[in-house]
Amino acid sequence: MEIQYDDLPDAVEMTLDELDRGSWIGAMTDLQKHVGFNEIVKRKKEQRNQGSGIKVRFVTDHNNSAEDVGLYNTVVFKRDNNLESGRIPWRYTQGSMAWDDREDDINSGSAALVDGVAMEKAAMETSIIEHAEETVWSKPTDSTDNKKPFGVPYWVVKNATLGYNGGNPAGFSAGRAGISSVSVPRLKNYTGAFSNYGDQSAVGLIYMMEKGTYETAWTPPTPEPGNQRNGYGRGIFTTWFNKMALKNIAKQNNDSLGFDLASKEAVYRGSEIMAVPYLDQNTTDNPMYILNFDFFSAVFLKNWFKKRTKPKYLSHQPNVIATVTNMVWNMKCTDPRRQIVFQAA
Repeated sequence: MEIQYDDLPDAVEMTLDELDRGSWIGAMTDLQKHVGFNEIVKRKKEQRNQGSGIKVRFVTDHNNSAEDVGLYNTVVFKRDNNLESGRIPWRYTQGSMAWDDREDDINSGSAALVDGVAMEKAAMETSIIEHAEETVWSKPTDSTDNKKPFGVPYWVVKNATLGYNGGNPAGFSAGRAGISSVSVPRLKNYTGAFSNYGDQSAVGLIYMMEKGTYETAWTPPTPEPGNQRNGYGRGIFTTWFNKMALKNIAKQNNDSLGFDLASKEAVYRGSEIMAVPYLDQNTTDNPMYILNFDFFSAVFLKNWFKKRTKPKYLSHQPNVIATVTNMVWNMKCTDPRRQIVFQAA
């Protein structure tokens, strides 16, 4: 009768497996990519040196003083109150880890297969990144939630009607950053609901992308100091299903793809259409966000992006060392009119 080595008497005692010391594979998350964290929180972040929060200001109308006149006319001067101010409070995110200093000696030398402390640090980092990814693509339940940062759906609000219909987010009757789009309708974002992926009708996604990017390409006639970041361009974030549908249309319009079935990614006006695993797993309406990063970013208090405290012994556990990684931050949109969200009808 044939047997395997593991079936031999005393096989386990005689021979160790190849231990592959120091190696392990992370299977700590269901998300294959953390697009929101990497593309928005990490790459598009900015810092503020001080302050209890972030101020945003909008001049909501011009002074309507221009007129056609004749010689020797008289002028009636007036001063309107068109400045609206909003406030974005800091939010605080943290992850933590702890280990017993006796572990270092127990898990050392030839007995050590993996670095336990390094493994725990990776677990803490993954927890923070995963939490931030969820934050990017969600919003606080309502205005009573004073812990959760303002994610993309807080700033870019869905509506099925094509046009500027993204008003106050649900649960925030006072509006985004305390400025209501009911009283200031020019601060609504662009919206729509698509039923196909074509460009020939007003319910096609490509048609909506064309119309939306045209209508949100605001060019100020006079300088707007302070709130614009230059050169960041647009980001297009959606589900894999939407990306694949648009990619197939691009393939049909291209007769020189060669033998590689997926040699290129679909782009729109030079911006890659990025699939977001979190949206795949947590939305049912196939959203597409087109964000103008000149006016949208994650903002951190200076030096508080994943800032880790020095390891310290805990007073009530004298052999246990702990450290905490902190973020002091929120997400900011300084012009909702330049932001777009579409959804499946």
